[in-house]
Amino acid sequence: MKIADMIRKDLKIILSDKKALVTILLMPVILTAILSSALRGAFSDGEGIGKIQIAVVKEYHIEEESEKFLETLKGSLLTQNMGKDALDRLAEGAEKFDIEKIFFKEFLDSEALQKFVEYRITDEENALQQLRDKAVSAVVVLPRDFVYNMKINVVTPFRNQVSIKVIGHPEREIGRQIVQSIMEAFTDNMAAIMIGKNVILETALSNSLGTDAFEDMEAIVDRINNELRDIEVEITALKAEGRRQVSSFAYYAAAMMTMFILFAAGHGGRLLLDEKDNITYNRMVIAGVPKTGILTGKFFTIFVLALVQISVMVSFSSLMLKVYWGSFPAVALISISAAFAVAGIGAMISAATFKSGNDKMANIFETAVIQTMALLGGSFFPIEILPSFMQKLSIFSLNGIALKAYLKIMRGYGVVDILGYLASLVIVGIVFSTLAAFIFNRKGRGERCSA
Repeated sequence: MKIADMIRKDLKIILSDKKALVTILLMPVILTAILSSALRGAFSDGEGIGKIQIAVVKEYHIEEESEKFLETLKGSLLTQNMGKDALDRLAEGAEKFDIEKIFFKEFLDSEALQKFVEYRITDEENALQQLRDKAVSAVVVLPRDFVYNMKINVVTPFRNQVSIKVIGHPEREIGRQIVQSIMEAFTDNMAAIMIGKNVILETALSNSLGTDAFEDMEAIVDRINNELRDIEVEITALKAEGRRQVSSFAYYAAAMMTMFILFAAGHGGRLLLDEKDNITYNRMVIAGVPKTGILTGKFFTIFVLALVQISVMVSFSSLMLKVYWGSFPAVALISISAAFAVAGIGAMISAATFKSGNDKMANIFETAVIQTMALLGGSFFPIEILPSFMQKLSIFSLNGIALKAYLKIMRGYGVVDILGYLASLVIVGIVFSTLAAFIFNRKGRGERCSA
């Protein structure tokens, strides 16, 4: 019997099993649709719940902008009719409003934020490099004229737009969203100050208090209650250049696919034992089919089955869920490498079940090993939300290696960026294939019974 004939026979048997068909082809499609819809708000590719690293870029110059504010104040209509003493009191009140102290000391250094946020102040070039290296989850840019505009907004009746930029990495999307929410919390708090300030000014002017309301601006600001937002603060979330964000549909299409191809190894792990139980193994041996050929046939059966699963999932997600998988040659390379690794594991399980004479190993692989790999590899949710010690164990997860490679390509990286993942998958396939050959060719009780 030729190897190609064995492959066709085995595939026909597996695909005629309705239960197996549901597990390897239908379940990943169903779970992808359910999980991606349920968790679409948390994506793309996740971020840890531990301390979030932020790089803060200060584009403003506090001394220059403070002087600019005083010059603007002296030349404005607001101070035209003020005497020198009143103007000095107003300037003194403005100086008490220290936006740097509020933002860094009272806000970012607050006890609540320090529990899960760490920040570093650096220049824009270094901040963006840290973002590219994934040393930080987001870059917060405090723009030029930040101090000047905030003083204008708090001390005077006028309002200037303040734009705070939050720049995130596509692989740190959850962290970027958290940082953006933190910045929105800050601007909401400042908006309350703006509204309170307007109420104070309007009351002072209506009661002919003049500039007396500005004599202790710091105390006034401290006593303002939180109100509705009144200042327009633009928060812009930007993507790293040349990179795409991964949606929940894209993430779970890859995550479920890399998990369920492991079931191909589980199903393939019973093939040799089935041959033995059906006495077809003895027939093949008598017909002169070498043991190496028999094992090779099982290897390629699992390999082809895994590729069928991948093809179905990629096609379904591309057409129905509009998932962008990236460069086709790169996706093909990952798929072939992942299928090769799965085939190696499946061949090893098949050889072991044959020698043991029962399918306990295949059952354990499907019920325990696959679930553990799925958890550690990120098939259920991004590994970044797991404890750090569990994240380190993800390198032992076959589906995790394949998933990282697929996500890289989805985000716009090239083949060069995934060579390490491809090499790992190929090495896994070679190691387990070699182990399968060693187990299968080793003389033992299982072999004597089958002869």
